[in-house]
Amino acid sequence: MAARTAIRESGFSGLLRAAGRALSTLLLIAGCSRTEPPVTTVEVPGGGKPVLTTTERRAGGRDADRGEVAPASFEEPHPLPLPVAIKPLAEWTTEEISMDALGRIGAPAVPALVEVLRSGDAATRLKVVETLGRMGEDAKEAVPDLIRALDDSDAEVRKAAARTLGRIGPAAKEAVPALVRQLLESNAPPADSQTATAP
Repeated sequence: MAARTAIRESGFSGLLRAAGRALSTLLLIAGCSRTEPPVTTVEVPGGGKPVLTTTERRAGGRDADRGEVAPASFEEPHPLPLPVAIKPLAEWTTEEISMDALGRIGAPAVPALVEVLRSGDAATRLKVVETLGRMGEDAKEAVPDLIRALDDSDAEVRKAAARTLGRIGPAAKEAVPALVRQLLESNAPPADSQTATAP
């Protein structure tokens, strides 16, 4: 009885081994075997050697000379943005150096700048507003004057004042109504078109 059981077990395990071999052969024929991956010929854009998969590199790149590699996608690399060139100090104007210095000094320079903002011409007012913008929150004492600059006769001064108020941040919260008014007025149609469409 023990002999019959041993024959049955060896017969069963032999059958399993034979089935395994048959399955391996079928997989090899179908191209699904791990030992022989399917190979596809790929043209490499711009010439050069093809990119090999890890499996192909381990196999010694036997197909690399023929340009055959496993299926892969190729994407052209995106060029990196060029770094912004910093202007050498020797090329700065005295005006630019002064604006930079006042911006770095910060809050102590605000009263003098506000005084110039109230009395200067449009070009000078623009420079002052831009200088205050370099200070960020340190320019918060200038907020009332910057709100008045939102109604300046010069469009560039108005734009710079709005930007500077934004750079001051939450400390310029009292400018919100004036900025919203400016936003709504800039989106409103001109007065002539409103009267022309009226019945």
